[in-house]
Amino acid sequence: MKRMIYLTAAAIVATTVIAPVVAAAEPVAISATRGDAWEFGAFIYGYYPDINTKATFPNGQGTDITVDASDLFDHLKFGMLGSFEARKGQWGMFTDVMYLNVGAFKSRVRNFEVGQNALPADVSASANFGLKTVVWTLAGTYRAIATKDGVLDLFAGARLLDIKESLDWTLNGNIAQIPAPGRAGTQSIKNHNIDAVVGLKGRAAMGRDMKWFIPYYADIGTGDSDLTWQAMTGLGYAFSWGEVVGGWRYLDYQFKSGDKIDSMNLSGPLLGVALHW
Repeated sequence: MKRMIYLTAAAIVATTVIAPVVAAAEPVAISATRGDAWEFGAFIYGYYPDINTKATFPNGQGTDITVDASDLFDHLKFGMLGSFEARKGQWGMFTDVMYLNVGAFKSRVRNFEVGQNALPADVSASANFGLKTVVWTLAGTYRAIATKDGVLDLFAGARLLDIKESLDWTLNGNIAQIPAPGRAGTQSIKNHNIDAVVGLKGRAAMGRDMKWFIPYYADIGTGDSDLTWQAMTGLGYAFSWGEVVGGWRYLDYQFKSGDKIDSMNLSGPLLGVALHW
């Protein structure tokens, strides 16, 4: 019951699209009144998120290394995303693929745990951390509302997450009290999850000429993951050739107890151009 309350609450959060640096993504502007003709849409945009993930790397002899990567890298370094939507009448579908590849080296890192114990005050770490992930969403859509003031689509489908995190670390300082297996090493871990997702997306027009609008998108799901959800909202302006959209987008994964990767989330601004035909 508690999970169902969380799922219901998150499913009504307004937002729009999935994410990275320059790519095609969720269309925010398929028209509301073209009857049974086929309609298509794309959104080309840039995305610059903060990245947070927490993972535990097995290192032998019962000594695990847990790292919260929030202070290892702050922003997406490279990403590709493609998304496409088609609709005929009230029914349609969309697919979206996001690829991220990030990495950073930092010294004097403090947010390490060795064997579930925080680093002593006189110990720090030098760490090289990498993350590669593919997020693929596929869903069918139903247009529930279509008026001159806006549109609302409901959708259901699945999202695949394939993620690999790698860590190369060396502890510095008074390390005599640290178990030998935890003082340095190189490890990698993987998760491959498929989750069912449901959500809503659309836009609400504003102003006397209805050129300004608020795009929104939200989804939530579970399956191999304990919980995954994403949300974004922003502001757009319509031109004769398409629209310009800016906003903020958040993607979150909470993995099941016992998984080596505990959580991952992305949060940041986006700016792009929407096209539809």
